This record gives sequence, structure tokens and C-alpha cells, in this order.
Amino acid sequence: GKLKQLTLNSTAIWERELAHGPIQAPLLIKIPYLSLCYLLDVVFEGRYVPSRFFLLETVARMPYFSYITMLHLYETLGFWRRSADVKRVHFAEEWNEFNHLLIMESLGGDQAWWVRFLAQHSAIAYFAGLLVLWSISPTLAYKFSELLETHAVNTYGQLLDENEELLKKLPPSVAAVKYYSFGASDPFFGEYQTTALSKGEPIRQPGAEMKTLYDVFAAIRADEGDHVGTMQACLDPSVAVSSPSLDRRLLTGAALAAAFGVMSTTGDVDLESVGDLVDSVSPYVG
Repeated sequence: GKLKQLTLNSTAIWERELAHGPIQAPLLIKIPYLSLCYLLDVVFEGRYVPSRFFLLETVARMPYFSYITMLHLYETLGFWRRSADVKRVHFAEEWNEFNHLLIMESLGGDQAWWVRFLAQHSAIAYFAGLLVLWSISPTLAYKFSELLETHAVNTYGQLLDENEELLKKLPPSVAAVKYYSFGASDPFFGEYQTTALSKGEPIRQPGAEMKTLYDVFAAIRADEGDHVGTMQACLDPSVAVSSPSLDRRLLTGAALAAAFGVMSTTGDVDLESVGDLVDSVSPYVG
């Protein structure tokens, strides 16, 4: 019942958006972006707020699915085979958005049939459109996602500011606790936080802070901010986008090399057997 008291002012969201300056993007992606945002503003203005986020999160999964699809195609065609880390990051981003979607479903955002219909068909159209856009220019595809994720940050930010008192009185949903508290042990949890990797910061794990619904939406807003950072890195040719697990694999490789060195000097083991062992492990390390 109290969730129906949530409000979300679309005009205030755009004030946040334009506070950073005019939207800088080619018309090829700027027009579809503004059209999608206009659809959200008009259709969901004054309606049940979690339904708006259900549509937003349903659509938000599609870019990463399309990027993985195109990267896989490029590898199959032999264009390049150096995108394993990028695919891993994109999968982690999609997994993160999927859990956002589960949270919105747990809040009843998918209860209206027309919301489900609109969200699902918008997602299919978005996926197909991004495949075409990527084939034209991966840069444009990443820029479009950066715009959408930035809009998500501003939308969640407005929700938090506009409903802070109410949200802090409501408990977190089971789906949110399951993901942010117990899901932290998942191998892909935090893999999308590439900005933390680039700055040498620890992976953000907000599980202990999941005490109210405000904490949940604050964590989701932070996740969307991480997606913005990753998209910006993908747009910057001077930045190598790597999975945050890269450092662990490098350490594992170094440990294997050190162990091999020690064993080879002591002569306690069959070097041919050790070589076979290293060969079998190296694909998982590198």
C-alpha cells in the first residue's frame, strides 16, 4: 500500500539531466534516446513508480546482450579474439540489471499486463536496433548505452530525493537482500565495477547496508553509475576495459610460475608432468 505513495517528477529528472549541460550525441542516437525517455515520461507520469522501473530495467538488459552477441560474431568471423574480458564485463552488467529487474518484480512493478507487454516488446525492438547500430559503429552503440545509464542514475537519484522519508520507513524486498547480501559470493558480483578496478579501489558490496528500501535504491543507483563508467571506458580507446577478476588471475599465474621455478630447481618432480599441469591450467589463468 505504501509503495503507491511513491512519486517521481519527470520534469525534475530532466532538470538533473540538463544540469550537466546539453546532451552531446549524434542525431542517429539522440533522437531514439529522447523518444524512449519521452515514452517513459508520458506513459508512466503519475502511475505506480515500480512499474516505470520494471520497464527501464527490462530494456536496460538488452545492450549487454547485444554487445556479447556482436563480439561473439566478430570472434567467429575472425575479426578479433581479444574480447574475452569485455564479454565477461558485459555479462556481469547484464546479470546486475537482471537482478534489478527481479527487485522491481518483487515490488509489483510487473503486475499490469500492459506494462509487461510494453516492456517486453520495447526490449525486443531495442535489442534488434542495437545489433544494427553496433554493426554500423560500436562507438555509437556504447554512447547510446551511456546516455541510457546516465538517465537511469538521474531517475533513481530523483526517486531517492523525492521519497527519502517514505523509503527509509519501508523494509528491503527479499530479492534485494538475496542479491546484495547473499549474492556477493557470486563470481560475477562486482565484475561490472570496472571503475573501481581502474582506481585501485575495493569492490563495492552494499549487503550490510540493506536495512531499508532507501538503501536498495541507493545501491541500484550506484550500480547504474558503474555502468556509466564502464560505457565511458569502452568509448575511450586509451582505456583497456578489463574484468575486476583480472588481478586475481594475474596473481594466480605468478604463483604458478613461482611454484614451477621452485620445483624445477629442486628437481623433486618430473618437469614434463609439471609442464603438462601448467599447460592445462593456463587457459583459466590467462
